[in-house]
Amino acid sequence: MDRASNRASLEDKLWVASFLAAVGSDVLSGVVRYYTSMIGVPQAAYLPKVLMLAWVLLALTRRPRASHALIALYLLAESFVSLSHGVVPQAVAFWMWTVTPMLFALTATPHALALLNGRAATAGFVALAALCGIGILANSMMTLPWVGASVSVGGHNVRVAVSSYVGIASRLSGFGRDSASTGLMAGLLTTWLLTRTDRRWLQCALLAAAGAAIHATTNKTAPVALALVVVAHCLFSTMTMKRACLWTTAFAIGFPLASFIAASAFNLSGTGYMTLASFQDRMFNTWPILMEGLLKNGRIWLGLGPGGFGSASTYYENAFGFNVAYADNTLLYALASFGVFGAVALVGFFVRLMLKAQPEDRPSWAMMLYLLFGCATTDICESIGCLLFLGVTIAYLRQGALSMEPAPWRMPMRFAPAGWRPRMPAAHGLSAVHHDAMLEAPHDALGRL
Repeated sequence: MDRASNRASLEDKLWVASFLAAVGSDVLSGVVRYYTSMIGVPQAAYLPKVLMLAWVLLALTRRPRASHALIALYLLAESFVSLSHGVVPQAVAFWMWTVTPMLFALTATPHALALLNGRAATAGFVALAALCGIGILANSMMTLPWVGASVSVGGHNVRVAVSSYVGIASRLSGFGRDSASTGLMAGLLTTWLLTRTDRRWLQCALLAAAGAAIHATTNKTAPVALALVVVAHCLFSTMTMKRACLWTTAFAIGFPLASFIAASAFNLSGTGYMTLASFQDRMFNTWPILMEGLLKNGRIWLGLGPGGFGSASTYYENAFGFNVAYADNTLLYALASFGVFGAVALVGFFVRLMLKAQPEDRPSWAMMLYLLFGCATTDICESIGCLLFLGVTIAYLRQGALSMEPAPWRMPMRFAPAGWRPRMPAAHGLSAVHHDAMLEAPHDALGRL
């Protein structure tokens, strides 16, 4: 890893610094939004995302590929779908702006991915995890000034940090924007650090602190997903974790569809349990009503288009006549945005990636397991932190999948060209020569999409 760090370019180091800054902007979202508005420049809170967008545009211009053009044409066609539904162009642009963090994470080079596992980046993740926990602790002891505040940006009223409750219990957002994103971020950082340390006492201390912090946010998805990761990490082989990711994908797809079928056949709108009220609302209201709205007028085939669904709809008016602000399930989010055809294509991409990726990259499979379970009950496409870690996890798995593809280097050595060196997968225990050979491979995840 030290040799890889020494061989990394300044560009790779800047990418890693930008990634950490972007994660930090989500951890400290409430603080940054509040104090930038206090000094009269609320737009400054968006500088990390502007930097990510610039990085994506630079990567696309420097390494253009035919696949980029195909993706752009598909998004253009879907944009016409949303415009035909009366969605304004600004909402389409807002959706593009929303998914920028994932695209930025996909621009990571092999050297940049290696640096993310280095000591400097790990220290940065530890500091961010500590800030996340400190913010929740402070929020439990006092009323933070940014909680419940709002600011005007571009003529729109933007909430600095959400103040919400579960019954009489306050949902703590800490230094972040809301309890859901703060809880998910605490789980993401914990998963990242947990799988990158072998010291049991550090793992136990990390889990104890994260468990207390996530519990205080009242988020249900994050603790269950983290518990699933801990059980898999302690008891399962990496190949079993890979299979668990595939089963979790099936669960995220089948659960909302089953709730729609059950809600259509039976009356399931009972009061239920107070502690599971939000989960019950997903099953009996959010998911079935969203499916019914999409089925009307054949919207389910092509979806509402980018900008027609999600947070963009909270800033720009629409006339769909049903809830288009959230889906609380990432498959339904994709279904509402791109229809059956787009959702099937996205699911196919993820399944193909997981089937082809090598099983040796245990940290990436743990992170993918957490994210996939989060997909079942949240819109991770609306979370900057989830998009960043999803993109970088795809990049890691894609890198492993490419190293396993059939290629001329699998021929006997006597048939190999002169001066040729084999490229080996980046598994633990490989020699430095083999690891460096892999790092020199001229590919990146964004270019291979």
